[in-house]
Amino acid sequence: MSAMLEPKGGLDPRHQAGVELLRRAGQDLLLKLPFRTTCLTLLAGAGSRWRKTLGDAKATIPPHAKDAHSLRTLAFPLDAPRGLFPVKNRLALNREYIPLAAYAVDAFRYLGRQGIVIRGWEREIRRDVVEALGIESQSVGFATQEEGPHGKVLGHGDATFQAMDLWKDSDFVMVNFGGDANSPFTALVSLVSLALWDREGAGVDMVLPVARIPGSAYPIFLDSQGLPRVFGHNKLGESFGKPGGAALERSDFANVGIRVYKTSALLNAMEEIRRCWWDPSVGYSVPGNDPESHEFALDNVDSLLAQEGRARILPWARPEELTPAKSFDELLRFEDALDKVRDDWEAFLSVLDAQKLAHKGTGGGI
Repeated sequence: MSAMLEPKGGLDPRHQAGVELLRRAGQDLLLKLPFRTTCLTLLAGAGSRWRKTLGDAKATIPPHAKDAHSLRTLAFPLDAPRGLFPVKNRLALNREYIPLAAYAVDAFRYLGRQGIVIRGWEREIRRDVVEALGIESQSVGFATQEEGPHGKVLGHGDATFQAMDLWKDSDFVMVNFGGDANSPFTALVSLVSLALWDREGAGVDMVLPVARIPGSAYPIFLDSQGLPRVFGHNKLGESFGKPGGAALERSDFANVGIRVYKTSALLNAMEEIRRCWWDPSVGYSVPGNDPESHEFALDNVDSLLAQEGRARILPWARPEELTPAKSFDELLRFEDALDKVRDDWEAFLSVLDAQKLAHKGTGGGI
């Protein structure tokens, strides 16, 4: 795996490995995979940090400001999902700005049936994200995350569970978040990798794409064979499944927000978590999570599968992909990261095209 990441001859080794992965999968798998997959983007709510920083920014704008950024900031509702905030357009669309969540939806485009989890604002999301991307609005499923017993939502694991009707009939489920700088390359190779492991009967139920980001808030603990055994998350409090016992080492890898599951494994893990730690009068009480939040996170599913040796990490993501716009003052950093991520995707498409041309007529095409 490490040799695959060593640059050779100036060609990004991730791109060459991606081409080889697609060739290994073959046309039959690649053509059928979108019909076997559901892609779920979580776009529910504004977030308290976003609302506070957006409110602070509005308060500092001079009364007679006329620049475009100030006008967009003043016009954007405090309670709107941050994924609707307009950022610069790097997509092939005839507009200067596009909602930042469009990048997450676009990263999953063509990989499967698409669904979006929301808390209100469906009309605006359909119009400004889905239809703006040229996607037929009625082809995208929507699910609303309902609040828990104390009037607050209970995490992205709970959001995914509540959206089960959108994905339960698939073979594979991909999940991402509407405020992340997702890469179409990372999404593609992660899904194909899991599908290949499934075809080979390797006993892998989940792929988590990662980047090397030392000191991340999302640490991954590996065993002596390099398999992930624990996925940490600072917001949850402790790691779900403490890294005790056998020699586990905290790696420099961190997840970048995309997850790919076999549907049957995701269903079974969620059923186990709810059976053990769900109380309809309280919410969730998952060991290791912040006891005050009563949340259920996808990180809990990830660690459950990892403890059983059924998870794999794919170290092909770029560090810029872990650049979420969780607060208003992170927007410029988000846009800078997107430039690098989309440049990388376009570079891969160029490599892919060149490789296809090089193999044209040889029977070895993708």
